[in-house]
Parts: sequence; structure tokens; C-alpha cells
Amino acid sequence: MRQRGKKFIRNLPLQRKLMLIIMSCCTATLFVSSIFFVTREAKVLYRDQQEYLVSLADLIGKNSATALVFNDPKSVQETIRPLTQKSNILAVYILNQEGRLLVRYHAAQAEHAALPLEYLPGWASADDVARAMQQVTGEAYTSSFLSGYASVVQPIRLDGEQVGTVVIQANARGFLHSLRWTILVALGFMAVTFLVFCMFSARLQLLISAPLLGLLSAMKEISAGKNFALRVTKPCDDEIGLLYDGFNNMLQEIEERDQILTQRQAHLQQLAHYDPLTRLPNRTLFYDRLAQALFHAERSRESVAVIFIDLDHFKDINDTLGHRTGDLLLIEVAGRLATVVRSCDTVARLGGDEFTIFCQNVCSPENAAVVAQKLVALFATPFRLGASEIRVTASVGVTLYPHDGRSVDELLMNADIAMYHAKGCGKNVYALFDKKMNEHASERVTLLADLRQAVELGQFVLHYQPKVDLLTGKVTSVEALVRWMHPQLGMLAPDKFIRLAEEGGMIAELTDWVMRTACLQAVAWQEANLAPVRVAVNLSPFHFQRQDVKQSICAVLGATGLDPSLLEIEITESALMQNDEYTCRVLSELRDMGITISVDDFGTGYSSLSYLHRFPINTLKIDRTFILNMMKSSEDQAIVTAIIAMAKSLKMQIVAEGVESVEQLETLKDQGCHEIQGFLVSRPVNAERVARFFTDEDHLQLHTAGAEVLEGGIARHLVNGGEA
Repeated sequence: MRQRGKKFIRNLPLQRKLMLIIMSCCTATLFVSSIFFVTREAKVLYRDQQEYLVSLADLIGKNSATALVFNDPKSVQETIRPLTQKSNILAVYILNQEGRLLVRYHAAQAEHAALPLEYLPGWASADDVARAMQQVTGEAYTSSFLSGYASVVQPIRLDGEQVGTVVIQANARGFLHSLRWTILVALGFMAVTFLVFCMFSARLQLLISAPLLGLLSAMKEISAGKNFALRVTKPCDDEIGLLYDGFNNMLQEIEERDQILTQRQAHLQQLAHYDPLTRLPNRTLFYDRLAQALFHAERSRESVAVIFIDLDHFKDINDTLGHRTGDLLLIEVAGRLATVVRSCDTVARLGGDEFTIFCQNVCSPENAAVVAQKLVALFATPFRLGASEIRVTASVGVTLYPHDGRSVDELLMNADIAMYHAKGCGKNVYALFDKKMNEHASERVTLLADLRQAVELGQFVLHYQPKVDLLTGKVTSVEALVRWMHPQLGMLAPDKFIRLAEEGGMIAELTDWVMRTACLQAVAWQEANLAPVRVAVNLSPFHFQRQDVKQSICAVLGATGLDPSLLEIEITESALMQNDEYTCRVLSELRDMGITISVDDFGTGYSSLSYLHRFPINTLKIDRTFILNMMKSSEDQAIVTAIIAMAKSLKMQIVAEGVESVEQLETLKDQGCHEIQGFLVSRPVNAERVARFFTDEDHLQLHTAGAEVLEGGIARHLVNGGEA
């Protein structure tokens, strides 16, 4: 029970606890004060009545002392007669010296009442009074103040000697009546004071409970709203004020920790869903947003275009200019891509140089193609990174939901396939996904797997195509062209696997093999006592941009023993422009070694006098497309004429590729072209058959008339050489 009481009090609200404490203290104080007051008043009333009775007893004693000496009852009776007129006197007893009753008086209302006497110290001993009263009444003496009676026993003295005793018994109802009123007044005072205390305690407890309850309310508000920036106003400077200060300090610490936690969470969120380099959404966030976009498109019956973007030759930039420059380029690319799309679309970086975009509410494939064309056009402007200016292109693949696929993975795979198809079409273009591309992609994956083993299995062979001087008819050099003897597909031309080797990271290994094999063959021809002939090897832009390209070429020359003057390096215009400072330095070092530098497929790229003048180039090879169309198109013939004139002004050799007719040969000779290469001379053939062109007796005699040319050496060599 006690434990329940403690638990009940402990669980009371704070206001009630304070009220209980204050009221308990006030009530206890009031009760003790009231008891003290009533007791004090009772003592005063009792003392007044007793003094009154004692004064009566003294008066009677003085008046009856002489009568007692003479044992005169009548005189004594006359002495006490005035007392009979007092209504509160119940009885009077006069005892003589021997203690015998001499005179007594009983009021009418006391006839049937007991006659208790109260002993008052100093007037008679208890034994004497008890003995006297027993003699008077014949009953045992009892004393009861609260029974309504008051009595006094007073000795009667004369000249200092006791001559008798007077006993007065009075009615104490007046005393009790006054005592009752005193108690009622005390109770009334207690009641009024209790009410005042209640009101006062209610106000007093607010001084403590209100600030605490206000603090509790602030805690609940802050906890519900998680707004730790709120502060509570200190109501006072006491301990409660210190509590408020402590609470505000705690809020300050929580707010600072919450800010730190929020920043860390935001940082983790950024790391989890955004690319740390470009600040674009990463693969995870892109997948999530694309899934939501597809769900919305399904409900709204709309189309979504998914676009895959891959930078062309980005690895070369990392290899030659460093990863820091590559990172800066990716940041710039991300900024440009973000300018093309709408706010409802998403641009993301999947990794490396791969970016993805999805565009919502695309009405048709034509609209998607417009976006893709804008993306390709973004890369027409060079990227300026500090003091350097870098040109880079991109291949773009586009697929549509729901026409090409319905899931995120399927759409991304199709966009990736379309992007690789764009790379296969020459790069710097876009391609819309077609289901036939899946078959091509499957073949491509199989071919790439076979390509990784082709070098080890010795499936590559070299064919050589001669270049002929138009004036002398002599073979000036041969171009080494690699062929893949695939066990199932047969002989594959370079356009079937070179790009795969570049994308698969095998082009360097393949180029080293081609260069080593070609140099060994050139040495073998010399050892066979054939006239020295220069051998030309194509360098892929991927391979040329390696930092060790010069070292690898020197290693091949050193291993094979070939004179550097008998090696020709062919590179494309795009390879020249990827890093002009690095390219110029490497080409200069190679030409200083005696190696011939040729620009292959000239006319399809930048074709600028300014860059031709800066680079140490020996030979320009006019692209075959201009040669094939020059007899049909005046524009192409004008381009060929301009290229020849430009090369002559720079004192460079001119080689026309793809010459297939005598008319082309005569026109080129008339315009001052130095050398030709093409099917009119010979198709690419193996080393043994191309060696026939090196003998002195088999020099090609090129005449100006078409019939004479066909009847001369070229027709004969076409028959002898045959087709590869």
C-alpha cells in the first residue's frame, strides 16, 4: 500500500506535485498554529475562571475565619449567602479545622449531579481534598474538567494558622462555550486561510511549473519538427534560467552536429548517386530515374528516347595529355551536354567516357534524331582546356521506348549497340537502333573474342601494295596491309577488324606485329639481293598517341636491323590533330632518324596549310574517294588539283590512292602527281608476288597514251601479279 502511494505521488503531474507540497506545508503549519492558538485560549479561559473562583474562596475565607474559630455555622452561612445568588455556583463547602463539614450549599441544578473537585496545587494536598470530599459526600473523589464543572479548594487561615477549608464548585459551561467559539473561530480561520493558501499555492506553483512546462512544450515542438535552430527565451536568472541556458546550449550542439550529419549525408548521397568528377547523375541514379520515366510513359502512352554517347579516341587523350587533362575534358563535355536537354530530361555519366541521356515525351524517331544531331554538333567546337585546344568527337546511339524495348537494361543495351554501329560508320555520327544491329553486335562480340587469340595463333598475314613513280615507272615503296585468315570466315580485310582491335585495346599489339613483320620482310628482300624498297606501315591513332611510340619503333628497327630510311609511317589527319604539340615533336624525332612521314587519306579531315606547315611531313596521300570520282565530278577534280598544288608549294611528295583507270593516271600525271597506288598497278599481294615488281627488268613503263599503257608493263604486271 505504501509503495502504491509513493508510485501514485511519483506519477502525479508536476503542477499537482507542487500544489500538494505547498498545501501540505501550509496545512501542517496552519494546523499546528491553530492547535497552539486554541490551547493557549483554553488555558487563558481556564486560568481566568480559576482565578475568579480563588478570589471568591479567599473572600469567603477572610469573612468566615473568625466564625470558624468560634465554630459559628450561622455566621459562616451568612458569609456564603451572597454566593447563592450566582447562577454559576453549584456548591460551597466550609470545613472546620478538623476537616469536618461545617456549612454547605447546593444549587438546585446540582442536586442530582456528582460533585467532582479539581485539585489545584498549593491550596491543599490531594489526599486531604480527597479525604475531605469523601467525608462530605460519602463518595470517592473524581476530577473531570471537561465534564462541565470547575472547583477550587482553598485553606482558610487566621493569623497564619489554618482554621478551615473552603471548597467551591462552579458550573464550567461558560468556559466550555467560550472554548467552543474559540475552536469554531479557529476552524473558520483555518478554512479561510486554506482557501487563501490554495489560491496562493496555485499562483506560486506557476512560478516553477510554467517555465518547466514551457520548456517541455518547446522540447515537444523541436522534437516533432526536428528544428534544432529554435531557441527558448530564459524567463528568469535562477536555477530554472540555468536550465534554459543548458537547454539552449544543448540545442546549439545538436544543431551543429545535425548540420555536420546533414552535410555528411548529403556527401554520401552525392557519392552514391552522382559522379564525383562531373557532378552528373551516376549509373544508379540514372537507372532509377529512367525506371520512373518508363513507368510514367507507360501510363501516359508516351515515348522515351535513350541516348548513349561515347567519346571517340578518348584513351589517346589520357595516354598523351594525362588523366588530369582527360578529367577536365569530361567536365567540359558534361557541361555542354547539359545545355542540350530539357529540365525534365536527365544527363548521366555511366563511367569512363560514356554518357547517357533520356528524353521524355519524344513524339517520333525523327525528334530523337534531331536531339542526337545536336549532340554530335556540340563537339564541332574545340574544347579549350587552359592554354590547350583539344578537338574530340563523339559517337551517339539512340533507341526508343517502347518500340525498341521496355526495360531499362534492354534500352541501354540497344542504345549501346546503336552507338557502336555509329562508331563503325566512321564515328562522329549518330545511329538509330535497328533490330538488325543485334545480329551485328552478336557477330561483333564473337569476332572480338576470336581477335584476342588471332596474334597468338598466327592468323594474321601481310599483303603488300606497290606505289609507282609516274615518271620512271619504278616501285618506290610498298604499303603493308594486314589480313586476317579467320578459320571460319576466311580472309578478312582490315575494315572488318581494325576498329575492333582499337576498341578492344589490341591495336598496339597488332601494330607492333605488323611493323616487325614488314621490317623483317624488307630485310629479307635485301638479303635476297633485291633492290632496297621502302615499306610503309599504318599507325592507328590509338597507337600513335602512346607515349612510347618512338621507343617501340626504335625497338623494332633495332631488332630487325632495317635501315630507318626504308621505313615509312602513315598516319591520318585526325591522329595529327589530337595533340599537335606532342605529334609534332614525335614526328620530328622520327624524321630526324630518316623515317618517312606520310599523311594517309588526306582531304577527308582538316586539310589546312597551317597545320601542314607546322608538321614535318614528307608525303601526302590523296584519299581514294577523290580519285574514284574525279573523272565524274568537277568538284572532286578541283580538290585533287588543289591538293597537288598545295603539296608542291610545301615541297611534299604526292601519292594518289585508288587509281583504277588509265584516264585517272593520265590526268594525275598531267597535274604533276608524283606517285600512284591502286588496282591499276596491282592489288595487295603477298611478299613473294610483290617482289616481282622490284627486278630491274620488270620496271613499269608508264606511257602517256592509254592504249600504250595497257599494252605496256601495267597490263602485263596485272596478269603476272594477279589479284590477292
